[in-house]
Amino acid sequence: MAKAILRKTLFYSQYRTLYQTAVKYSAPVTFDQYKNQKMFSDVQSEVMHSLMDNPKLKDQSADVKNWIVRLLDYTLEGGKRSRGLVVPFAYEMMEDPKHFTEENLHRARILGWVVEIIESYVLTVDDIVDSSQTRRSKECWHIHSGMGLGAVNDCGLLLSCAFELLELYFGNEEIYSDLAKIINGTVFEICIGQHLDCSYGYSKEKNNFDKLTMEHFDSFTLIKAAVYSFKFPMVLALTLLKDRSQKFSEEAYNIDWNIGKLLQLQNDYKDIFVDDIKTGKIGTDIQEGKLTWFAVTALQRCTDEQRSIFKENYGSDNPEHVKRIKQLFDELEMEKLYKEYERSVYEDLVRRIRGLPPKESQFLTQILKGCYRHFC
Repeated sequence: MAKAILRKTLFYSQYRTLYQTAVKYSAPVTFDQYKNQKMFSDVQSEVMHSLMDNPKLKDQSADVKNWIVRLLDYTLEGGKRSRGLVVPFAYEMMEDPKHFTEENLHRARILGWVVEIIESYVLTVDDIVDSSQTRRSKECWHIHSGMGLGAVNDCGLLLSCAFELLELYFGNEEIYSDLAKIINGTVFEICIGQHLDCSYGYSKEKNNFDKLTMEHFDSFTLIKAAVYSFKFPMVLALTLLKDRSQKFSEEAYNIDWNIGKLLQLQNDYKDIFVDDIKTGKIGTDIQEGKLTWFAVTALQRCTDEQRSIFKENYGSDNPEHVKRIKQLFDELEMEKLYKEYERSVYEDLVRRIRGLPPKESQFLTQILKGCYRHFC
């Protein structure tokens, strides 16, 4: 007990040191300040007006225009906007103060909304593929819109809106081609991640236990969570810097990947153990046979008898089968194991962030602070 108390005391002392380091090199704002959220949200109306005044929509019918407005309003509403906020925050943190301008900060917020629209595209696709019912405490778009699978086309509209917004604001600038390459490359990786999410899923009929490995989980997490959650907005922000040769260090990107992994772990946890009233989304990972940390870790701990139970019930939407898998997770103390593992991942991130250069350390400290124990 004494050792446990000492370890806990040392950890909080370490975290305090990290936070104080961040304060010492303070920037104009922090990642989770209300002002940041408010100013970012204020740009949304400008973005919507710009899109709807787009010459490409000028000759379209009122039905088309109204549908696009409805689509954007509904799919953008309710999120925490953490990915979009990373762009202006990264610009403020990484720009040399003598080159910082409010105009560029505004442009960073525009890029943040490009990220948010792509996030809406990703979530809408994911909900269709998973046959999900709720997202952000409301009906998924494909249900709410009444379009069913016709909502697949709306996913194309969302992605097109993101690229249109980019062209409207940056089309005549030198950095446009770089921004387009970054976005297109990220969307490509997101689509690969979605493919892996589908192909790695287990079902009794496919009998594909070989897909449920930690190696597959790590590679899948890298693409689906880390790349577009943090690296994507971080790289976009760097294009706005006066010194465009400035980059994040390799270690910063590695830490970024691990923060993405932490988010994926939290998503896996809330899907099974957190009430959907709190998460805004009814969990379906067990029913879909998803490749999750819980599935992989449970299989590593199963007896032969428990493995048979897992094989028989995982990947089924039968309520009794879902209940049996949850019972199995309880028998294996998966929630306790998860909390211990999540804590170890967090502590390792704190330690590694301390070793970064001051700007990167402050930036990733704030990102980690905003994400830990929050569902972004």
